[in-house]
Amino acid sequence: MTKTIFSLSILLTVASALSAQDCHCSDEFQFLVRYMEKNYAGFRDKGTGENRFSYDSVTADIATRAALVRKPGFCVALMKEWLSFFRDRHNYITAASANADQPASANTTGADPVEVIRLTPQTLSLLRALRKGVEGIYHTSDSTYTIAIIQNKTADRDYAGVIVTSKAPTWKRGQVKLELQRMDATHFMACGYLRDHSIDPEIFPFDGRSFGDGVWIRDGTPAARAPGGRSRPAPATHGRSPAVQQQWQTIQARRLSDKTYYVGIGTFDESNAWPVDSLFHADSAILASVPNLILDLRGNDGGSDFVYSPLLPWLYSGPVTVAGIDVLATDDNVKGWTALLEAKDIPEANKVTLRRIIAQMQSMPGQRVEIYHEDTVRLPEIRPFPQKIVVLIDGDCASSAEQFLLGAMQSRKVTLMGQHTAGILDYANVRDVALPCLPFILHYATTRSQGVDAGKGIDNVGIKPQVVLGADQDWVEEARRYLEK
Repeated sequence: MTKTIFSLSILLTVASALSAQDCHCSDEFQFLVRYMEKNYAGFRDKGTGENRFSYDSVTADIATRAALVRKPGFCVALMKEWLSFFRDRHNYITAASANADQPASANTTGADPVEVIRLTPQTLSLLRALRKGVEGIYHTSDSTYTIAIIQNKTADRDYAGVIVTSKAPTWKRGQVKLELQRMDATHFMACGYLRDHSIDPEIFPFDGRSFGDGVWIRDGTPAARAPGGRSRPAPATHGRSPAVQQQWQTIQARRLSDKTYYVGIGTFDESNAWPVDSLFHADSAILASVPNLILDLRGNDGGSDFVYSPLLPWLYSGPVTVAGIDVLATDDNVKGWTALLEAKDIPEANKVTLRRIIAQMQSMPGQRVEIYHEDTVRLPEIRPFPQKIVVLIDGDCASSAEQFLLGAMQSRKVTLMGQHTAGILDYANVRDVALPCLPFILHYATTRSQGVDAGKGIDNVGIKPQVVLGADQDWVEEARRYLEK
């Protein structure tokens, strides 16, 4: 393998233009550390006490590496690596433009001018023959891009991913679309560049066949399949992939038979509140007479609890216990919660609750404040139909979707089918803050479930289905058969 790498390296000609960065990674990292220690609701559980030595070791190691980083993408990747210590996917970083109305551009995300590496036909022929190691030819799941990953060490990277073919007009042959820095045998810091050349930093696992669980697939390797027989799209930086997001932007509903009705809801985002409410109102006559309901929540990574409230009366079969929630009442968190009052998608009734929470936080600075007591919810009636309900779940169900499931699984009507959920709920109610210099946004959890102290936390464990389904099965058909047997 050493001879192969050497052979490839002498066949390359490089044209690179690197611009100096005004932001200092050490300063950005220290801001992140101080901010999370003060404001993250899970820090006392995960960064103190018996975890303190491990936390300090990780922090010191990344601080040392941050001092050597030159490119903003790798700086953000380092910060993501540090956030991963907490094992809480409610803590993440996105490009600032991802939170605005306009798409990102190279000028707004700190991307350097596009680097070009010329690959000879002989080099590409050698790369196509490789089936082991990092180097080789890779493509995206939709074949929009094909890149050659080559060993090309600089101060920031160990490998470069160079465009071989591109269906996107913004990327040309020879341009560097991906940079990789090895963390260990199976993980890399990845600095990718999007269609508009803006930075998309991430931590990529590598299994010998693909980077990032199928983001980049080695040529000759079959694409992964999602549960239920669907092709699994390449994951995005956070949450659903663009393909899944487009597919599930609004809810779907249809009759599968005279006994079974199907509803799919791909998100509990505030923007989906009106479609959810409208469908359950418009189809109330059907729901009030159909024996069976399939509720498909695959890919639903949450949003806001009030979005799923129209579903609850149809699932209800008796009192439902809901865990209490505490919020960390810092000045920064008060500002984050107060900003929600400007959101157009949040109903005014919910803003009344928000104002109560904000007032509680302001009265108890620096403390964990109980904003919801553990409660037992009772509805006025148990509706006779639907009689049996299957909820389809998978590893992409998270956050508010899992909160919904914790209540739904207490119903005698409900059976959970599929795969276990993501396990991202114990620390929630995400707020955000801009990094001081780099054009990126830190998102972090401000609340903590009281279920953690009761030993009922689900983070990194998830909610298990009562009936497990495999990737080779048609999940909707399996659910229909289960209900109608």
